Amino acid sequence: MKLALFFTRNVSLKLWLDTGLFDREKLIYQEHLNNGNLQKVYWLTYGKNDAVIASQLKSDNRLHHDITVLPMPHFFCDPIGQLLYSFLMPLIHRRELKSVNLLKTNQADGSWSAVIAKWLYKKPLIARSGYTLSLLAQKKKRSKLKIKLAEWIEWFLYKYADIAVVTSSQDSRYIQSKYNVSRVKVLYNYIDTELFRPIKCEKYTDRIVFVGRLVPEKNLFNLIEAISETGLTLDICGKGTLGEQLTHKAKQLNVQINFIDVVPNYKLPEILNHYKYYVLPSIFEGMPKSLLEAMACGLVCIGTDIDGINEIIEDSVNGYLANDTSVSALAETINRAIQQPTENITAKAVQTICDEFSIEIIVEQENNLFGNLKT
Repeated sequence: MKLALFFTRNVSLKLWLDTGLFDREKLIYQEHLNNGNLQKVYWLTYGKNDAVIASQLKSDNRLHHDITVLPMPHFFCDPIGQLLYSFLMPLIHRRELKSVNLLKTNQADGSWSAVIAKWLYKKPLIARSGYTLSLLAQKKKRSKLKIKLAEWIEWFLYKYADIAVVTSSQDSRYIQSKYNVSRVKVLYNYIDTELFRPIKCEKYTDRIVFVGRLVPEKNLFNLIEAISETGLTLDICGKGTLGEQLTHKAKQLNVQINFIDVVPNYKLPEILNHYKYYVLPSIFEGMPKSLLEAMACGLVCIGTDIDGINEIIEDSVNGYLANDTSVSALAETINRAIQQPTENITAKAVQTICDEFSIEIIVEQENNLFGNLKT
């Protein structure tokens, strides 16, 4: 069986590498190939040099030899060209697309390429999205026009897809209600539990770590203020637009803060295992991969009681939930967590990941989905 994956609009293999996402994103396709569930995978990307990059990755034994990257031709180099390419992609790569059994999207943005391919070649389409575009636009308070555009993209995708696949129950409920979609499957984000696991090593006793983008929805200004009431040092692993402002806020409050550069995903377990505590203070989330990875490594994880996080953490069972996203709630919950014994919490966190989020479980669930759809 062969599968074609349509990358998110304007996303390239190079971008996956530059942002440290490559090793995480490739994993499920390599597992399918290694297990014999798939014989060939095509990645349709928006990088003009992605074929060269893929060749080097294969030489370095970092990319499975049965994953073929179909890059964007050099001609489509500017934003208008990239948009045009998203419509022409099914024709440009028609030879490969005719040969596959299944089509799959990586996100809703750009998914019209896959719908066009479905029309042309009569292949089943899995409308997979890691986050729901219109729901995210609403939470970010985007303009009405941008929200409406996101809703139209989703309506178009779900109208023609054979099944919708989302990563959280909140997204499932939303699209079933909004678009009257009956065939929806929740497949959680997956964790390589052989890589992300507890490792015995010296741990920081006076630090707490955050891993993620430095963007407003992560609520990092409130986190810094809450940290000032705990006596801990905050280590931040990630990049974003708010770095200088966060540094200034920490200096104002006399909070010790350290920034860790983004690292490839396979190096993250080594970093996480030096910490006892992890925090995710977000205002909204989908199905946060960094939280799953921290739990898999046996950290005491603290999050806010919002959709996405509270689907993973059960308060005082496998982690701790702040009642809301305020400074006082975060400070109270962090102090509560560091004052409690950690052994039972961390053991339960690791067990949660192994039982519900391991790559083996998600691959099996997706393979069952493939079997019901393949041509």
